[in-house]
Amino acid sequence: MRHVSIALAKYQVMEKVTPFIKIENEEDVFGVSPIVSFELQSDPIGEVGVNGVQVLDMLKYVKYLFESLNEAFPCRENALTITKIDEAIHWQDARTKDRERRKVEGQNKA
Repeated sequence: MRHVSIALAKYQVMEKVTPFIKIENEEDVFGVSPIVSFELQSDPIGEVGVNGVQVLDMLKYVKYLFESLNEAFPCRENALTITKIDEAIHWQDARTKDRERRKVEGQNKA
């Protein structure tokens, strides 16, 4: 599915290149679907360093996937889905800024 690859390429350009998002079966092989794997960050980066992607990175990848699909097959439902993912990203960014302001970002603290 070319959209899976397009989404990862766009993620790597717009966000960051990471070894923690991988595509298996990327080639179009009849009857074999691509597999996208995410290695998730285990524990706060401030405590253990970077060992995966954040869930927010998964949201961003899925947004790019829907954008690719919507370019090929535009519809209201895809557009609304992209908008809702943008809203989720916005609220997670607001959460991070709040945690940074309170000096608890990167720690296991509320």
